[in-house]
Amino acid sequence: MIARLSILLLLAALAGCSSERPSVLLISIDSLRADEPGRVVGGQPVSPTLDALAEQAVVYDDAVAPAPWTTPSMMSIMTGLDSAAHGVEEHDRALASSVETLAERFRRAGYRTVAIVPAVTLRGEYGFSRGFEEYEFESFGHDRISSPSLIGKLRYRLEQWRDEPFFAWIHLWDPHYNYIPQPPWDAAFVRGQEPSNRDVQCLKWVRNPVSPDEAEFLRGLYEGEIRFTDDWIARLFETIRGLGLEDRLIVAIVGDHGESFLEHGYLGHTNNVHAPNVRVPLMLRAPGRLAPGRVRRPVSTAGLGRTLLDLAGIGGADFGALPALPLPGSPDPAGGPWAAPLTRTIRRGCQVGLVDGSLEYILDARTCAERLVDLAADPAGRADVTSEHPDDLARLRRVLAERWQAIEALRVPRASMPAEIVEQARDQLRTLGYVAAGGGGPDAGGDVAHVGCAQVRPKGRDAFGDVIVDEPCPDGAVRRCLGND
Repeated sequence: MIARLSILLLLAALAGCSSERPSVLLISIDSLRADEPGRVVGGQPVSPTLDALAEQAVVYDDAVAPAPWTTPSMMSIMTGLDSAAHGVEEHDRALASSVETLAERFRRAGYRTVAIVPAVTLRGEYGFSRGFEEYEFESFGHDRISSPSLIGKLRYRLEQWRDEPFFAWIHLWDPHYNYIPQPPWDAAFVRGQEPSNRDVQCLKWVRNPVSPDEAEFLRGLYEGEIRFTDDWIARLFETIRGLGLEDRLIVAIVGDHGESFLEHGYLGHTNNVHAPNVRVPLMLRAPGRLAPGRVRRPVSTAGLGRTLLDLAGIGGADFGALPALPLPGSPDPAGGPWAAPLTRTIRRGCQVGLVDGSLEYILDARTCAERLVDLAADPAGRADVTSEHPDDLARLRRVLAERWQAIEALRVPRASMPAEIVEQARDQLRTLGYVAAGGGGPDAGGDVAHVGCAQVRPKGRDAFGDVIVDEPCPDGAVRRCLGND
């Protein structure tokens, strides 16, 4: 509440300076981990454009994505709700029609609205297209360069709408696996040893599929993809300056989720909520509205939508449930059920994470096993310090129970994707590695099947007819583990 008041007071003070409504640009970057911006490898910065922007922005040093994969994480930004609240956590789920989206709020305020998105995980039918005057969707897969096309489309729209207030969202896709950077960035960050198999969408289904040196090689390719994307962001900002938009444009840059390179035995993302998968960059540039600075306490990226509405002067007090992002120097939050960032996955993994200061609490909702890590001492969260912090463990368990009760009290209805859209999406999702390609008999109950690079005994089939490798994440599992049943 204090943080939101800080933003509103600042906006009130600025109201006499200009009656012009600012435009808003949201740039989400796929798979961008928090520790890549500012990183230098072999004397070469990984993201010089983002680094320069950070000098002009409010930077959130400890931003947490609501989920370790695109669909639920971006839906949280678009609704201001935890993924467990909005419910779009599987490929056959959709957003309930009663939930207002960020684009709908901007459109209602008279803004032009456009989204430019490149991946099947952002299909409009999930609910993402609601409120957008233009929803430009094209699934690029892994074998095409996407940044030039996406940014070209946005440049065209900015030229058209330069004299009108607009809300534009672009999702930049190239850092997503498989990592195939363009020259000269295909070799600029390479180190380690090249693995015999570079197909991360296959390798992500296998624990410890490569050696640490081979994981470093893959990370070098990933960083080449980031640098390629960063170069195109630089070109976008050249256009923004050329159109005279720079001083009246609020820009938010956020990673949708992170990426793992064996920190917990896996490559890629989706299946766990450990720090490498959910810690992301987050920065806000708002000339004349926000002074540059840093916020060092944990925040959820799900609070970004409310913050953008406040900064634009529209007001986001009744948008979603998550609080607006704090400003530099604002007091620590007073607590309450929504104060701590929450992250969750039910895709292969069945985990909930809660961040409080430097401590991260993780609950495996299949087994009810708990894990506590100290990210200040161990940024990758490898060491379990549960035995060293029994009081913190008990406290965070209570905090999660309170949060879960608040989520359930929202009573957000559940909706499903149309069956024909699920059918269309199945093959596209499989090519991205979100759905495991698998064989087996009709019941997939006992036959050996291929999933990614492994042979497994499947436990059934999901809504797409694909084999289930792990036990499903049960409904009510978190409530049962917390003793709320």
